[in-house]
Amino acid sequence: MSNPLKLKQLTYFIAVAEELSFRRAAERLFITQPPLSRQIKMLEDSLGVSLFDRDRRGVRLTETGARFLVDARALVKESEQVLTRFSSDQNTLQTELTLGITTVIDASLFAWVEQAFSQRFPGVRLIVKRQISAQSIRDLHRGHLDAAVIGLPSRAEGLTTTHLFDERMVACMASDHLAAKRRLVSIREFAQDKLFWFDRKLNPAYHDHCQKVFDRLGFKPERIPEPADHHVLLGLVASGQGVALVPQSLKSITRKGVSYTEIREGDQLKISVGAAYREAEQSESVLALVALLKERSSTP
Repeated sequence: MSNPLKLKQLTYFIAVAEELSFRRAAERLFITQPPLSRQIKMLEDSLGVSLFDRDRRGVRLTETGARFLVDARALVKESEQVLTRFSSDQNTLQTELTLGITTVIDASLFAWVEQAFSQRFPGVRLIVKRQISAQSIRDLHRGHLDAAVIGLPSRAEGLTTTHLFDERMVACMASDHLAAKRRLVSIREFAQDKLFWFDRKLNPAYHDHCQKVFDRLGFKPERIPEPADHHVLLGLVASGQGVALVPQSLKSITRKGVSYTEIREGDQLKISVGAAYREAEQSESVLALVALLKERSSTP
């Protein structure tokens, strides 16, 4: 073989062999189809054989692929047994995962994650870091994080992302603001206010998305720097220094003198929340964590 056999490639091969569909296998593995196809092609090149027949009718194992499936399952099972033996010895190995969670949403939305993960996977310790999405993306590329909950859209090239849920944006203003007592307003009504707004370098993709919406609506308020700390922001809003647009989950953070109001453009300006991890370095533990995040996020 020209390239060393990788356990990840065996796991991918088994998924495709069992699903007989690259699409379903990719969904099962929580990745997209292109990296799955690349890894299967690399495995076939390494072995010097074709493992699947592909045509318009679908995907089928070749005779060689069927024989290799038996060995692949045995190798993966043996590797899992090795990890189990190590993890049972507290003096030998302690498995850890580090998860970054974006600060753009209310922290309580993921307050459950450490306990839920430890209950489902007692042999793996989960460490959670609260930080901005851009930092999490950098840390994923550097290997400092195993997975991250980030705001989307984001520039996440080289990462696999899976959608978790969406957050509408709402207006945050001083309680004596003319729009504070209304149930629904347009952001155009804040055109004469100063708008607390984030620096583009913090999330260029989402910043540019919002700018397109602003341009379409003709919304051009004076902008002032948005504090990184949400509590500081609320203090400035309460004192009448400006208004802000924030994800709806942050309405749970109350402060005297601050009101939140729904905006008609809330869906246009929504921020999506997704899970991200490296395409080339995912492990069974990382996939299990992403699966848990998606499972809990889709539960009403």
